[in-house]
Amino acid sequence: MSEHRTADWRGIYAAVLTPLREDESLDPDALAGLVDRLFGEGQAGLYLTGGTGEEYAISDEVRLALYKTAVQAARGRGRLIAHVGGVPTRRALKLLSGACDAGVDAVSAIAPHGGRYCFEELLGYCRTLAAASSVPLLAYHIPATTGYNLTLDQLSRMVELPNVAGLKFTSEDLYLLERLVERFPEKLFFAGCDQMLLPALSVGAIGAIGTTYNLLGPVAVELLRRFDAGDIAGARRAQAAINSVIEAYLACPYYLRAFKLLAAEEFGWRRAVSPDPGLMPPPEQIEPMRRALRAALEAFPARS
Repeated sequence: MSEHRTADWRGIYAAVLTPLREDESLDPDALAGLVDRLFGEGQAGLYLTGGTGEEYAISDEVRLALYKTAVQAARGRGRLIAHVGGVPTRRALKLLSGACDAGVDAVSAIAPHGGRYCFEELLGYCRTLAAASSVPLLAYHIPATTGYNLTLDQLSRMVELPNVAGLKFTSEDLYLLERLVERFPEKLFFAGCDQMLLPALSVGAIGAIGTTYNLLGPVAVELLRRFDAGDIAGARRAQAAINSVIEAYLACPYYLRAFKLLAAEEFGWRRAVSPDPGLMPPPEQIEPMRRALRAALEAFPARS
């Protein structure tokens, strides 16, 4: 991948929430509206059916339907990256095939971790998916979820595989990220920790993929714009606004489902639904998140 093509991927990518109906099927109208909103904010792309999209709980049928709906709704306005991770490998390959057929721009996959696999097994999984894909694949490093604290050399072996374009890097180890960027300047490295967007950009991340950008897209887009313009003080203020929302988010016992409830309020969804047994918090419990969100969007509104 040339440096020019790498630059074309720069930007903010929301890890898209999955709107569901009461029966846990996809709500295509709500999804299309969300896609419209996020691209209207100036986001460069979207990351579909990752952890934020509850990939661990939604059905494969929902995931496959979501890829098609998102591609149709995007109308070529930005990049779509489909997370297709799953076990066994044949399941991931089925999802990958559906995503590619739908017309996504790239795929990604979390390392299989329920069975505590060795590194050679993880590498083989990544190699198999990359070889089967008609679009580039992003490897995915998220040690807090997988338990795999992969080394620089191990991650290097992954991103060196044919058709692996880079890495979604969801770790606070910025030394490791900087070393990867320095070693592979032609690869795509996306920051996955929203609370560290600005520090990750400073060590060479090409962009960011994150949960909070469903609601804080204008703030993150403005942070990146100010960083690129050399306005580091302004970028720091935007990071502080994001982190105020994250602080309230992390204090809520319902965590991601609380964030989904807040998003449903903002987007006018009929109801926020998470797959059973996930329960939604009482609306009053997300009031600190509401206040932090209002303050952040007032300070950094979407540009027209």
